[in-house]
Amino acid sequence: MMVKKNSLCALCSAAVMLLLPWCTVTFANGTSGMAACLLLFFAVDPVAAICVGVFAGRQLKAAWFQPLFLSALFLLGTWLFFDMGERAFLLYAAVYLLLAYSSAAISAVLVKKKG
Repeated sequence: MMVKKNSLCALCSAAVMLLLPWCTVTFANGTSGMAACLLLFFAVDPVAAICVGVFAGRQLKAAWFQPLFLSALFLLGTWLFFDMGERAFLLYAAVYLLLAYSSAAISAVLVKKKG
């Protein structure tokens, strides 16, 4: 059962971190492309990181790797579709990793306190 949940979480992470940047590069151009990138980097990706962190915090022993996977997918997606090797994306990945593990820790504490 946990493998199925982990697979679904990984699939959702891949959709957000790989499919959305591809759609941004492919379908948005000019000013709308820049707006889509800003929306992606400052709204969608942080919310996805927090959601993955909450998921991982609920089953910490089985899903501890999900925040790492999300950050790695972010780097892969941005380097593939925007600019290969751009170091600024490392900072974004680190922030998303911090957000995810912080929300995982809070979620784990709340689950432990509740149960």
